[in-house]
Amino acid sequence: MTRQTESAPAEYVFDPAWERETERLRTNEAIWDPGTVERLEKLGVGPGWACLEAGAGSGSMVRWLADRVGPGGRVLAADLEIERLRHLEEAPQVELAVTDLRTDELPAGAFDLVHSRMTLQHLPDRAGVVARMVAALRPGGVLFLEDTDSSTLFRTFLSEDFLRDVREAGYGLMRASGHDPRGGHVDLQLALAAGLEASAEGRTVMVRGGSVQARHYMLWLEFMRPRLVAAGLVDEARIEAALAEMADPAHYWLSQVLISTVARKPGAVAGA
Repeated sequence: MTRQTESAPAEYVFDPAWERETERLRTNEAIWDPGTVERLEKLGVGPGWACLEAGAGSGSMVRWLADRVGPGGRVLAADLEIERLRHLEEAPQVELAVTDLRTDELPAGAFDLVHSRMTLQHLPDRAGVVARMVAALRPGGVLFLEDTDSSTLFRTFLSEDFLRDVREAGYGLMRASGHDPRGGHVDLQLALAAGLEASAEGRTVMVRGGSVQARHYMLWLEFMRPRLVAAGLVDEARIEAALAEMADPAHYWLSQVLISTVARKPGAVAGA
């Protein structure tokens, strides 16, 4: 079932209409899905759970959650753009909702789990968004937020300055568009401030040049290219050289740190 809501246009670093946005989202999933799944399994997500995926992207986590909760469960996929999620509607436990997390209310007290990955760090009024997520949880429900700290990105044995100029230029423009480069740190503080019991941990991935994971960062740079050149921060020659370095299988570098914050709403255990 699909639910439409009236929302203001989004201001967001990445353009949902970009011709390679689906590939960018899927390569991002290739980097982070294994660790997210591991943590969801530890949380005990299982048959009958009601789950909200806030910022569903290309839908890999929606698909995993739907399989996990089974036909007796529920998964609401909330995103500004849901067309790339249409194939998931074949599962009766999946519902799609066009949702602006900045302004739209979420179903109150409806979910055992609210999960959001690499979405909150792009939004203004993060405290207000977290408050609405907490209100959407049942007593004992789990808020699972994943956002990044970008300070480790591109660190490599070759040099501490490997692609540093590209990272600083790109993330500087992203910050100007509202992205918080320490978003994962903010998540923990917001969960604690909301009165939840919360803890956090970080994980990184060692990316090999030319891999699917490396392709994600190449797409990031391709998307940012027009803005970087127009701002005079990086020229076309440097971008081409950086793309070649990212494509080289001899190169390995660190991803961002993805900080996972797990917080529980007071009350009975979720899913019980």
